[in-house]
Formats: sequence, C-alpha cells, structure tokens
Amino acid sequence: MPDAAVGQAGGILSEIENGGGPMSQNSKGCRRGRRVAGLVRHGHFDRPDETASAHRLLALSDEGRAQARAGADAILMLCQEQNLELDSTIEVSQLLRAWETGTILAEQFTEKLGISFDVKEHDEIIERGIGSCANLRFSEIEAVLALDPRLEPLPTGWRRRPEFKLPVQGAESLMQAGMRTGSYIATSVDAMPDDDPRDLLRLFVAHSGCLRHAAVYLGAVDIGEVSGLSMNFCQTILIEKSESGDWERRGGDWKKHLPGV
Repeated sequence: MPDAAVGQAGGILSEIENGGGPMSQNSKGCRRGRRVAGLVRHGHFDRPDETASAHRLLALSDEGRAQARAGADAILMLCQEQNLELDSTIEVSQLLRAWETGTILAEQFTEKLGISFDVKEHDEIIERGIGSCANLRFSEIEAVLALDPRLEPLPTGWRRRPEFKLPVQGAESLMQAGMRTGSYIATSVDAMPDDDPRDLLRLFVAHSGCLRHAAVYLGAVDIGEVSGLSMNFCQTILIEKSESGDWERRGGDWKKHLPGV
C-alpha cells in the first residue's frame, strides 16, 4: 500500500480506538465515520479580460492542468493531517474546467493510491449564472443596463454582493448559486452509507463563487465576511457538519480578496 494510504488508514484506526473526532451511530449501533466535504476550486483557464467566468465553455490552460496535478498532493497531505481517507466519488461541476480538474485529480489519486475514482458531473454545482448578460464585459453590462429607463444604476461592487442579482432573464445572485450548491453538497454527504466506519473526505470540484456562498448557506462562513474572501485555483477547503447542524471549516484557509483584483 502506498505511504499516503498507509498514513490515512493508520490515522483512522487510531481515532476509532481512541474515540476521537465527531461521530454518530447507525441503527445497528456501529460507529459512523466522519463525513467531511472538500470544496475544490477548478484550475486556471484563459478567461477574457473583464468578463465573468460564469458558464463559459472553456478548458483548463496548461497552467491549470499543472495546478490540478499539484493539487492532488495537497489534498493527500490534508488527508494525512486530518486522519481522513478519500472517498472514491469525486463530484464535479458540469462545466468543462471543473470536470477536467476532477478528472486529473482522479488520475493522480489512482496513480498514487492504487484505487479507482469515479468522477460524477452535476448541474447543481455550476457557477452563478448571469443570464442574458453572459459573455459581455462588465463595462458593457453596465452600459447596456443603463439604457433601460426602468432600472436603477447598478450598485457599487455589484459583482461581489451576495444577494444582488442582475435584473435580466436567467440571472442568479451569488447566494442563490450558493444555496443550490450547498444544498447539493449536504445531500450528497448525508447520503454516504451510515454503516461505513471510515472517516471520509468527499471532494466537490466547482467554482469559487458558488463554493464560497455554499459555505455561507451551510453556516461555515458569515455572510458579512464572504465578499472579502476568495479561493486560489485548485485550492481545497474542508468543512464538516457540527453537532449543532451547522458546518465548520476543518482545514485550508480562504484567500483574502483584494478589492480591484
């Protein structure tokens, strides 16, 4: 067995013996292992300047593919630090850049651990949509909407306001995207088998905006703080449901967002 897998298995056995970590029992009285969600941002892709990434159909760049390969080692390190074992399912956004990232991660994990991984695509965890403003530059969006006499000027900092939704067909707010993403993550994690005593990390490869606001929806980030946070490409944040029902950050640090960047 590869060293990383040995370290994970050893940590899990130690925790079971010592009774450490959040746990519950299933209907048969057996210990249910911890269930941790790993929020993973996709790798770099070549986005046109001053436009929203949103639902763009663009592939990873060479840099993004290298980031995904390096990200696999970082995730295995988090597993060792947290005494977690990787779940064999990797949930990914249906958008190409997220699917590619998840697929590269799966390939790296299989190479390093000798275990097969299943990459599953889901529309529920795609990035916030901006509807009929898709593919426009931010300045073009503001100029076009300014011509509509029914509308007020867009608020300052509208792009990062959690509750703001562009007043056009098909648009979402960041929080709407976060709610559908967070709801899917919670449902997926809760559906993991109760009779598995392993402490498992399931990965969700998606997009910075919907993942950050999913963390708000789940209670792991305060809504007043989220506009000042971001994620690096291929960065992973670990969250876990607490006894209160809210989720708490267990590993990884949010990137501090710099205004104007």
